Amino acid sequence: MVKVSVSDKRNPVLQTVDFNENLKITSWGTIKVNKSDFFPSSFQIVSGGKTIYIDPVETSTSEKADYIFITHAHPDHYSLKTIERIVKPETIFICPREVSKKLSKKGYTTRTVVPNDSIVMDGINSEAVHAYNTKNVFLWIKAHPKSKQNVGYILTLGDDIRIYHAGDTDYIPEMENIKDIDIAMVPIGGDNLTMNIDEASKIVNKIKPKLVIPMHYELKNKADLTKFKSLVDKDITVSILE
Repeated sequence: MVKVSVSDKRNPVLQTVDFNENLKITSWGTIKVNKSDFFPSSFQIVSGGKTIYIDPVETSTSEKADYIFITHAHPDHYSLKTIERIVKPETIFICPREVSKKLSKKGYTTRTVVPNDSIVMDGINSEAVHAYNTKNVFLWIKAHPKSKQNVGYILTLGDDIRIYHAGDTDYIPEMENIKDIDIAMVPIGGDNLTMNIDEASKIVNKIKPKLVIPMHYELKNKADLTKFKSLVDKDITVSILE
């Protein structure tokens, strides 16, 4: 059983990126997954007066959510304990079917998505995109098989800012269609669970966002951050938020 908690290595200073005067991204930093100190795929985005969370886990805020996007049901992405802290009656969840079933049992309002779905809400255009493994984590078993229909998201917010959150995925053919991205959040941890630094830098250099935030990696592999930054084209800003 996977146990997730706040890491004692978490930076006590809240990490934020002010992309422009209308868009702020916040990370709460390191969590502990079993015995590993781990930077997760968990972010808050504030834009146009709306508070959006993606995969909120062990947040240090109770600021209520207008929208919560969840990529899949693994406990470092889906945390009912965290959700209960930030949800309000009007909160809308956008999530794959497996997560939607769990949340619907709690009476929450959900919009179920599969890859290639699009939803427009309050001027926010959200596109669910493919996120899956091509490599086996053990024998023939994949950690994130395509059949699960897990997702990443492309959110188009005010000022037509486009944010790509890749979810847990390898470098996959469907990424070839992603374009016009301003901010990319990409996993770099590898281990046949997600893209490694070579694959992550490859997609970043292809889609050419203005800003990239690496995510989903163990702190013991901090050297990978330096290498990832060196592999990303110099005109792309790499923001490390641990």
